This record gives sequence, structure tokens and C-alpha cells, in this order.
Amino acid sequence: MKFKRDIAQLFCIVSSFLLTPLISEAQIATPFKIRFQKYIKGDMALISNQIVNRVDSRNNTTPYNEIGKKAKLNDEFEMAYIDVDTIETTFSSSSATLSLNNPERKKIIYAGLYWSATYKYALGIRNRKWKYHAEDNSRLSIDSILIQLPGKKNYQTVVGEIIFDGLNQKNFAESAPYAVYADVTPLVQELENPNGEYFVANIKATQGKLSGGVAGGWSLFIVYEDTTETAKFITSYDGFAGITTKPVEIQFTGFNTLPNGKVNAKLAFAALEGDEGLDGDRLEIKSGNQIKYTSLAHPLKPETNFFNSTLIAYDDYFTDRNPNSRNTLGYDAGLLNIDNTNNSIIENNTSKISLKLKSTGDRYALFFTALNVEIVEPLSSNSSLKTANNVNSNSAFTTSNPNPTKENTRLENSTEDKTILQSANNDSKTDSFREATKIPLTYWNEISEKIQKEKNPSKKIVLAGKPVTIPKTQKGFYVVANVFAYPYNANRFYNYLNSIGLNPKILYNPNTKLRSVYLERFDTWEEALLYYYTDAQGKYKESLWIMIVSSP
Repeated sequence: MKFKRDIAQLFCIVSSFLLTPLISEAQIATPFKIRFQKYIKGDMALISNQIVNRVDSRNNTTPYNEIGKKAKLNDEFEMAYIDVDTIETTFSSSSATLSLNNPERKKIIYAGLYWSATYKYALGIRNRKWKYHAEDNSRLSIDSILIQLPGKKNYQTVVGEIIFDGLNQKNFAESAPYAVYADVTPLVQELENPNGEYFVANIKATQGKLSGGVAGGWSLFIVYEDTTETAKFITSYDGFAGITTKPVEIQFTGFNTLPNGKVNAKLAFAALEGDEGLDGDRLEIKSGNQIKYTSLAHPLKPETNFFNSTLIAYDDYFTDRNPNSRNTLGYDAGLLNIDNTNNSIIENNTSKISLKLKSTGDRYALFFTALNVEIVEPLSSNSSLKTANNVNSNSAFTTSNPNPTKENTRLENSTEDKTILQSANNDSKTDSFREATKIPLTYWNEISEKIQKEKNPSKKIVLAGKPVTIPKTQKGFYVVANVFAYPYNANRFYNYLNSIGLNPKILYNPNTKLRSVYLERFDTWEEALLYYYTDAQGKYKESLWIMIVSSP
């Protein structure tokens, strides 16, 4: 489906081009969605390799290292499976090595495996009239492969989720590209040391020749925690888009970049069918509300030919793999630092970064991308909600699961926007409370006696701290379920509360830039206490507290 530069040298130039017309716009076959998202102290890693190569006498494992004008395209070669493991039960295999510094400090929290190839049929040929057809029209299932982990002797079967299969899709049927994803986190977490050589086998692709060329490969995306590293916000997306003249945009949101200093960011990606010898493909980036995009460039990936059949690791080729071709003949993947000198691309205090993929020549298909950006560290979970036992039970959702539940939660607390709850037995605190709220002692005793009859025995009688002032906000007593520094977390928690039948609201404090997700607002302290002690009238068993908002 791509126009190849060598066709002009061949005798069937006109007929072959008519058989493989360019698509006039981007084909977003599967919309991109968030697969993983989390705030961590740690980082991400990516290893990859191709699974097909030009035919040679060594199980097709001889690296293909031609680049520039000498490089040929994948449809100029007879293509076949790579098989490096010499095991008879596998028909294809390649490997790549993960090398994390100080692995004893690393805790793997996520591992996602992707594989992709062009696969219309098992074996294809091209005749003298430049027409492609099947010599073996069979096609096996694409969602089942094998993986052998470092230090293990045997392969394990992995069954994935098909992101896209172009076999029966009008605009993709000629080369039938596909992409599959599998969560292999439990497998990697079982390893004493995640470092070592990973083998991936039995990924399916067409062999021989295919209109548009045979290509294929795999990528393992890993996120790890390391408390000695800086705080980061990591988001990965997957989908499937064939990129031509109409661009595709992907937006990363839900974070705030550092307010001062250099903003550091990394990008990971995997794509199919970008060619070394065809240019015009670009990857562009901008942040916030910038109008213009900036084309990304790399020492091995020019800005006018970013997807060029190379696997990269930061500023160099990713070579710790077998085979380690410089030119993979159609599979792109990598991890790179975004050159953000003087914050020229990604600004301070921005909460949105956008990618744009486009091409004026070579056609390629993106199916995975991830962004890692350094952020202001989420506020500490130490203190801020206190009872007589000094127990903190506040929780907030920042999980990789797109449908969060109460089991996958993490703390994100604030000491500024929460009311500190204290034991009513402390006379000095009682005096402070009465002074702040202007409630007479006799009225306080009446309230204490009344709520004692209604309260949950597991809770303490509480008092409120100093009222806060929030512009353009109705004064009152707000029963709060959580407070967030990041909009994404606030919205996610809000949606969760809605899903369990509550009617929450979000109160934004521009003075502290924090968002309180509250269940109800009351005009009196008594009403708020009753709601608090009855667990929101039996509707919410998790931690709550009361925030007093005074008149501006």
C-alpha cells in the first residue's frame, strides 16, 4: 500500500502503482486509549526486536545494516522468519536484553508486551507482472505467542488482546497489518532480577513477498519504582493508526510539569512499516496551548524521516539484541529523551502535551506510545488527617487500571485544604473550635450529646480546625472525601463516587490550587457532624472529614 522508490527502475511501474494506491488520509483503525497511567518515583524502559529479515543461510539472523542510499526496502527482498533460539518447537524467535542499573532497587510495577506484523497469508510471491498473490493462503491466529524470561529454560504461552487486525479492513487488507497487546506484569514480577535476555517466539507474519512489504517485531514496555529517582508521571497509549497525509494527534494530560527549572521528559513508541529509504514521515510535539508543533529529531532519526526502521535507546542504536540489525526493514521502536533546551518544547506549569503524527510520503502505522514527564512530587501521605489515634486512612486513585476500584488506591494528601480533625476531649482544641466557629459552649454540649447517639462507634468525636476562605464559594460545612493536587485524579475519584451512587462535587481552591471532592455541604456544624458520623447516611464507609468555608 506504499509507493516504493525503486518502482521507477522496474518495468511495471504504472500497473504496480495503480494496484497499490495511497490512502489520502490517516486511517485511525483503532482509537488510541490509555493503557497505563501512574505517578511514580522511578522510570520506564523499552526493549524491542524485529521478527522477520531478508532470507540468508543462517536462519535469517544476519543483521541488515545498510542505511542511506544503499539501503533497500523490505519489498525488494525475499523475507522470512528470524529464528535465533534453535529450538525445533519454535518457527520464529528473536531476543533483546533488559539492563536496568541497580536492579536490586527496582520494583517492577507494570510490563506490557506488544507485537505487530504484516500478515495477509502465510507465504506470498510476486510474479513478473508485478502482481502479488498467495502461495500458501493459510493464516494462523495472531493473539498467541511464546515468551522465555531471563534465567528460565522454557517458553511460556502468552495470549494477548488484539488491538487491530487489518485482514478484513478495506483500507488495510492488502498487507493486513495487525497489533496485539498482553499484560505480562505478573511474569516479570516473579523474577528475582528482571535484567537479562528475553526471547519472544512464534509471532506470525507473511513470508516471501507482500504488497507493501513484509515487516514485524515486538516491544516490551516496563515501568518500575525506585525511591532514589525523581517523581514522574507516566502514561502509555495504544491503538492503531495508518499515517499518511492527514495527521493524527494524541494528547497526554492529567499532570502538572515542574513550576521552575528544566522540564525533563521521555518518549517511547513502536510503529510498523516505516522505511529507511522513504522520507516525509514526522513526529511533532507541543505543550499547553502552544499553537505551533515542533518536529522531533534524533541522531539516528531525522525529523523528515523519523520512522525509518531503527530501534533506538536514547541517543544510540539499541544493540543489545539478537539479531541487532541497524535497519529492521520495517519495524520502529525506541526510547528517547526529548530535547527540551530552555523548555522550548515543554513548558513549566503545563498540564497537556500533544503529539502529532503525519507524513507526506512514507506510510507507517503507530500502535504504541508512552510519555514520561518529571512533575512536582505528589504531596506526602504523612499527617493531615488526624484522630486521637493519629491514624491516616485517606486514599486517592492513581492506578493503571482504567476502571479503578477501592482495592487499587494510593495516597495523595494535602495539609492545606483539609480540616484537621481532633479529639473533642482536648480542652484547648475545643476552645479553638468554639473561637473559630463562634458556637457557645452550651450549644456545643448539645451537639456532642446528640451526635453521640448517632455516631459510628469506630469514629472519634471530632472538632474542626481553622476555617478556609475560597473565593466565590458559598460558606458552610463541606463533608469531604478526598483532596487532590492533580485534576486527573480529582476527576477519576469523582467518577468513582458517581459509579457507586453518590452525587459528589468538586470544589477548587485557587489559593492552594487543590481540588476537594466533597459529598455534601451543610449550613450548620450539627448537620455536617450527623452526616459524618452516619457514614454519609450509610452510603460511604471510607474516610471523610469536614472543611469549614467562611465568607470571603
